[in-house]
Amino acid sequence: MKKMILSLMSLAIICVLLLQACSKDDLTIAIQTVTLSANTLTMKPGDLQKLTVTIAPTKANVESTDWSSSDNNVATVDADGNISAVNEGNANITVLVNKAQTAVCVVTVKKDIVVMNDVKGDVEGIWEKNAIVNVTGQIRVAEGKTLTIQEGAQIIFSTTALDESNTKIEFLVDGNLYCYGSNTNKIRFTVPETERTTANKYTRLWGGIIGSTKCPAMVLDNVIVEYTGAITTKSSPSVVNGLFKADGGEGMVAFNTNNVDGKYVITNSTFRYTGEDALYLMGGNCIVANNIFYAVGATGGEAINVKAGVALDATRNLIYSPNTNGFKLSGSGVSATRPIKTINAYNNTIINAGWRRDGLKGGSIWAEKGVIANVFNNLLVNCLFGIKNSSASLADEQSVFNYNFLASGIQKSSLTIHQAANQTAYDGFKTGVVDVVYGTNDKAGQAVGDNDPKFVNFPFNTNPLVNDELDSSWDFTLTDGPALTGATTTRTVLFSSTGIVINGKTYTSALPASYFGAFNKK
Repeated sequence: MKKMILSLMSLAIICVLLLQACSKDDLTIAIQTVTLSANTLTMKPGDLQKLTVTIAPTKANVESTDWSSSDNNVATVDADGNISAVNEGNANITVLVNKAQTAVCVVTVKKDIVVMNDVKGDVEGIWEKNAIVNVTGQIRVAEGKTLTIQEGAQIIFSTTALDESNTKIEFLVDGNLYCYGSNTNKIRFTVPETERTTANKYTRLWGGIIGSTKCPAMVLDNVIVEYTGAITTKSSPSVVNGLFKADGGEGMVAFNTNNVDGKYVITNSTFRYTGEDALYLMGGNCIVANNIFYAVGATGGEAINVKAGVALDATRNLIYSPNTNGFKLSGSGVSATRPIKTINAYNNTIINAGWRRDGLKGGSIWAEKGVIANVFNNLLVNCLFGIKNSSASLADEQSVFNYNFLASGIQKSSLTIHQAANQTAYDGFKTGVVDVVYGTNDKAGQAVGDNDPKFVNFPFNTNPLVNDELDSSWDFTLTDGPALTGATTTRTVLFSSTGIVINGKTYTSALPASYFGAFNKK
């Protein structure tokens, strides 16, 4: 009897220990994203700056946080994220959380930094390398004039309302705008540092860069544009010039074109924290390539919105969590002076598109209203819907939707409307969904969790569908898997040979790749 009692007691103790272990595991919350308070900093030798880390979800378990500098001769960092600038040069300040996930801030140290204060009105000439330009009123590049911005310049827009209508600053371009950043020293269009917060992601702190119907050319190369989307008023330059509406107010976009004969190149740049669309293209010959889009749109908004009058090659772009679509391709606005031209959207990677919109409208790529669109070789992962072409607003019969890769993880949205529909990404991809179009050479999963494209590092089955922050530790290049083969290389694009010539330089479009998405195998 005693042996039985002892056995039962031992069993009870083991059960308690097991339950405690299980409870501990159940309470472990994995980190989804790691971000820093700044992605770039410009400092003088002797300056001190502090970086702070934001972890999502906020209740995630943080076991270790380690800081390092790629060059201690340029800048050092201590265990609390305090940076000390030492000598001129560039250094990457990296935080490593739980020995696994990282975020990086590029620090530029320069002795002589040009500071321009109270900038407003007409602007032209050269804004020098690493200049700090404090904009306090509406600015414009006048017709026939050119503004060139060199690498590392920070254009900081005051967020103070300019009148009783709460009019915010816009950057109107009637002339030429050339922004030449570099991979390690990007140009940044932003707001004061104290206002670059998570709470201000979608608070529309300034308008955006607006190319008018007179603007002949713009280049944005290695640029960051953020915190845009201010609501227009009757005093807004875009309204005064007949480009946007004042009645009821329109949300401004981060970058806009309006000249059908203009030439525009946007490459190697980042667009984030936009109240509305990132790119709203209404005219011109355009190349949009090698860009990153994330946290685009508050209650609506596309990463790339294209209308009539635009000839476009858009390729090798990473689009993460746009509120509505990665691409909206439309022939709306067509007229004798604004004809429908060809749009090529190919070899782009689009992830988590459409889930943050409280509805079932967004998805991945939306084609409508007479557009001539060639959509191929794109990698669509965990998007609300596959490629849509509404039966009520059909694309031109010349359009082609084929050779695209669709994959859905097992996770579901946290929004009530999606939960009510029991919606997974696969439900928006599978055959028979209203208005979703399919190509005979598409590669599509047959169930949730199927057709994993095998990224080097991305939580395909666990990344929250409504997350909008891009983790710098994620790597969307491909490993051996289904997305490496099966794309088409036979389709022609607009600007691969002749290119677009702006300011004496020829920009060309990359040819279609044999893999799906924006990134090849390493």
